[in-house]
Amino acid sequence: MILAVDIGNTSIKLAVVDETTIYDVTRCQEPEFIDHLSRLFSNYHDLNAACVCQVGTIDVKLLHHLESLVGVMYINHTIKLPFTNKYESTTLGNDRLALVAGSFHTSFEKGAKLIIDAGTCITYDFIDKDNQYLGGAISPGLNLRFKSLNDYTAKLPLLQPSRVKGFLGKNTNDSISTGVIQGTALEIDGMISRYNNKFKDTQVLLTGGDSQLLKKQLKSRFFATPFLMLHGIYNLYKNNS
Repeated sequence: MILAVDIGNTSIKLAVVDETTIYDVTRCQEPEFIDHLSRLFSNYHDLNAACVCQVGTIDVKLLHHLESLVGVMYINHTIKLPFTNKYESTTLGNDRLALVAGSFHTSFEKGAKLIIDAGTCITYDFIDKDNQYLGGAISPGLNLRFKSLNDYTAKLPLLQPSRVKGFLGKNTNDSISTGVIQGTALEIDGMISRYNNKFKDTQVLLTGGDSQLLKKQLKSRFFATPFLMLHGIYNLYKNNS
């Protein structure tokens, strides 16, 4: 049983994780971090290690506090992976390493997998049937798309992601929402179709904060897995212990 720490671009996610189960998932910002650590270590006396996956920024003092409580492993490009990394540079994000590692959780079938993470960015990561990571793609997430319409036009408002019905926007707000949400869903469906055409029997795993909204718009078959990152953090820790 370990503490998994996912430091993203917009928030920090904490959870207690073991071989099969995710416990007590908590999302917070930096000011609440130490309070949540105290609560988790008080409630879970079997916590004996922590593993950190960081892509966003965090005050280093908070990580030093965590290190004072328990041994900490940090995910980076030098660690041992449960797959063969064919990426052509060392700049593959720590989050993408963890997502791919999460696809090795026992609940998923063996074989080729396309992992789609709908977060600040939408990332596509592909691992073939021989457990070789071949690469993927990155595109703007929903909030980035909404924000860009507001930033780079004179009059379009800044909207938040919300459920849409149909594809005909009959006012400006609905047109923006439909264009962003439906457009993103069409992008994802198109990417899934392209991978399925090239790689037979590809299993699609969908995760990330915007997956709940997007999955209602998708036509493709996929497996929704909200805790893929946390399973991946645990798998990488075990692979390096």
